[in-house]
Formats: sequence, C-alpha cells, structure tokens
Amino acid sequence: MHRFARRLHRQTLLTVLPVLLLLLVIALAAGAPARTRGTDAEAAAMMDRAEQFLRRDGVDAAVGAFARHDGEFIDRDLYPMLLDQNGVMLAHGWTPALNGTNLVDLRDVEGKPFMREALETVDRQGAADVTYQWLDPLSGQIARKTLHARRLVLNGAPYTLAVGVYR
Repeated sequence: MHRFARRLHRQTLLTVLPVLLLLLVIALAAGAPARTRGTDAEAAAMMDRAEQFLRRDGVDAAVGAFARHDGEFIDRDLYPMLLDQNGVMLAHGWTPALNGTNLVDLRDVEGKPFMREALETVDRQGAADVTYQWLDPLSGQIARKTLHARRLVLNGAPYTLAVGVYR
C-alpha cells in the first residue's frame, strides 16, 4: 500500500506541476500589458516632474528634455506636452515635429475637437481630463486616451501642461 501511495503521489505531482506552470505563465502574460501602459497616477507624477523641471529650467529647456526617448520624460506610452495659451505646441515628448504647430483645432479620429476642449477647460477650471480616440504609439492601433491637463503660470505667462493615458 505504501508503494501505491508513493506512485499515486508522484503521478499527481507530474500532472499538477505542468498545469501550475502553465497557470503561472498565463498569469505573467496577463500582467505584461499593465507594465507596458502608464496609469493615471503615473501620468500625474510625470506632470509633477515636468512642472518642477519647467519651473527650474524654463520652457526652452523643455523642448529637448521632453523629447529624449532615453530621458526621464518618456515612460512607455507616457510623455508630456506643453502648449501656450493659444494652443501652439511648445514641447511635445513623443513627436517634437509638432513643436511650433497650433493644435487648437486638432480633432481625434471621430472628429472630436479634444484639444480645444482641453484648453478651454483648463482656462476655465485650471485642469481638464478629456477622453478621445488616438493612435497608440506602442500598438499602432487607435485606442481611447485620456488627456490630463493643468494650467501653469511661468514668468507671468499661462501654459497648459498635459500627459495622456491610453486605455
């Protein structure tokens, strides 16, 4: 009987261990997307860092600092944007080619004027959270994105600082 119990235990282990290993692999794979995406809290922390940088080093320094893909301001799909009060992009983290472009009439793929909404809400309330449809730089697919934006006043001039979070 003792030999039979040992054999049964061994067969059970040989059956259960591969299943447990498979479950572990699935759990790790399911958690991977969360690590490739920034969160609302991480976006807020990035805006805080960007604001401290702007107050310390100024708007002109943000152009290069925000766009360095190996720097502190690009983290997975999170990156900062700085616009002037008229909607002109001054420093874009992911696409610096947008710098100098007036984006106030920029619309998402569904035609929503999300940038105007964000700028007007920031102007009225000091902060905005605007959700729209945009091209995700990591997946290359259209995805929901929420732009978190806040007003900054630097040397007496108003600016809008924003970081978007893909959903």
